[in-house]
Amino acid sequence: MLTRYCLVLTPDRSCRTRPEWAYHLYAALLERAPAAFGVQVHEGSISPVSQYLDRRGGKLIWSVTLLGAEAEAALGPPLEEGEPFYLEKEGILLRPAKVEQNQIASPEELLLRAAGAGRHVLCFRTPAAFKSRGHYQILPTARLILQSLIQKWNGCFPGCPIEDEDGQGMEAMAAGLVCSRFQLHDQVYFLKGSAVPGFVGTMTLDNRLSGFHRELAGALLTFAGFAGVGIKTSLGMGGVTHHTER
Repeated sequence: MLTRYCLVLTPDRSCRTRPEWAYHLYAALLERAPAAFGVQVHEGSISPVSQYLDRRGGKLIWSVTLLGAEAEAALGPPLEEGEPFYLEKEGILLRPAKVEQNQIASPEELLLRAAGAGRHVLCFRTPAAFKSRGHYQILPTARLILQSLIQKWNGCFPGCPIEDEDGQGMEAMAAGLVCSRFQLHDQVYFLKGSAVPGFVGTMTLDNRLSGFHRELAGALLTFAGFAGVGIKTSLGMGGVTHHTER
């Protein structure tokens, strides 16, 4: 199960907002969760939370996806209660108001949502990046996107993992996802005193696969709109919106 919350945040004074505030919001949210959950998050290899902050239609939107029942139990209540979040470093109080809640009960529901879609549009709303052999990769490819999403999928749906020990399934899917349009540019994300290189913009992938590979690739790309893409999605990077075109 995964649940996405979208909240409008209203600052208590006029200010210039930054996507990096998402990191501080995440820390504040974890402080309201049971202590055992915070320990689990820091010790786990895959975070059960993906979240990011951006502006849409003049409003400051905080999108938080809880990947799994444990995350929902721990963080759902503090997100629902509507208590303000105080960003100490900036000296700003943010008052939340929930505007949307979207839940996916099972992997099968993702397969149904993607059924029949031949074209997937990914909009990277906060800087996204990948890491390979200790180096940042800021040129997205279908292979890097799928690799990231499969890892997140297996962390979110341990009862229904994508098993691909030799990587041939992922390679086959990547070969059948063709980039037909893109409008991307580089943008850094400032995190813990460091500038992490990344990219933002839109990318359109045409699904030219057939059979189950087509269905699974579509479900994974739909999943991107919940889980994000790339590294540090729990800290505000790699925030993605997704829609399809027939």
